Amino acid sequence: MMLAKRLKTGIFPVFFIFTLLAGTLEARLQVKGLWVVRGTMTTQPRVDRMIQFAISGGFTDIYVQIRGRGDAFYNSRIVPKSHLIRPAGYDPLADVIRKAHGAGIKVHVWFNTYLLWSAPDLPDDNAHLANVHPEWIDTNAEGKKDLSRLREVSRTNFEGAYLAPTNPDVNPYLLSVISELVTNYPIDGLHFDYIRFQDTSYGYNRGGRKQFMLEYKVDPMTLVNGRGSYWYSLKPEEKKRYWELWNDFKRQSVTNFVSDAAQLVRDRDAVIQLSAAVKPNYQQAYHRFFQDWKLWLDAGYLDFVVPMNYAVTMKDFENNISLMHKAEINFDRVYMGLATYNQQPYAVIGKIYKTIAMAFPGIVIFSYDTYEQQPNYFDTILPVIRKN
Repeated sequence: MMLAKRLKTGIFPVFFIFTLLAGTLEARLQVKGLWVVRGTMTTQPRVDRMIQFAISGGFTDIYVQIRGRGDAFYNSRIVPKSHLIRPAGYDPLADVIRKAHGAGIKVHVWFNTYLLWSAPDLPDDNAHLANVHPEWIDTNAEGKKDLSRLREVSRTNFEGAYLAPTNPDVNPYLLSVISELVTNYPIDGLHFDYIRFQDTSYGYNRGGRKQFMLEYKVDPMTLVNGRGSYWYSLKPEEKKRYWELWNDFKRQSVTNFVSDAAQLVRDRDAVIQLSAAVKPNYQQAYHRFFQDWKLWLDAGYLDFVVPMNYAVTMKDFENNISLMHKAEINFDRVYMGLATYNQQPYAVIGKIYKTIAMAFPGIVIFSYDTYEQQPNYFDTILPVIRKN
């Protein structure tokens, strides 16, 4: 009973995992990735320690967060540089690329796309986009603007202020940021995160509503409050159809950005890989967050995705994989995202082996922060990564 329980949860002594699995798996990981949160991208000594960890751990790719909350961890004429960088003239991205490439490690720039700000107060920097273009920030179905709710971030499930994908000025701005990045830095990949809406009840930015009204002659806020004489005259199936149109409109606004970004990047450098960190449950991603990542793969906009399969128990981890299979996701273009912040090392090892057994070509570990906080955490994990 105890054996079965530990196997199901993924919590089991590492020597037993080796005994059970090491001799039975022929597949090997093609990609061994590591997410690096922006706090590491602040000083040269921290970058140096990270690079050494990546080398010693046998990682092939690193995903360095260079856009966290609307600021830049690189030199930009468009985006204000993070005030956390010391000295202020230091270019963390250039430093990472030079040192990682020297060690044969690929560098993907991790780009928080629509999430713009999550602190309780507005940015101090007047040049921050939240201060320059507050009209680009999203609004929920109750008409509450994200910027008016910043004090709720630490107390509720509210994540912070998102840029509105439906606002006609937002995606062109983001594309200009990407254009500058791929022009100025020899990156190996562009990795999108928060490439979605905050939740189902968001998307009611005034500029986005106007675009929908121009196309369909209906204010989407009417779908929520049911006001307007013409609305009362509609049949139930007609009302349902408007909801479908509105949801498709929101979903398409994100997909349009992904498509345009892919075109822009490949026109500049066809070698750069495009990817995204995505919700592991595709149906939930599609319907709740308007994140159609299966289409992005099928249409060739992205080279691969990294489902954030951060489940603690092996049962939940496997269930997420089962949902991908039911959605007919091509596993060859999926690198499994694994968490370290919420589980024991043995559980992570079990999930690495499960990922290999299911023939996924790669993993991405979240994140290097765990090593900085618990230096011994990876002692049993790194040999598994190096070996496989």
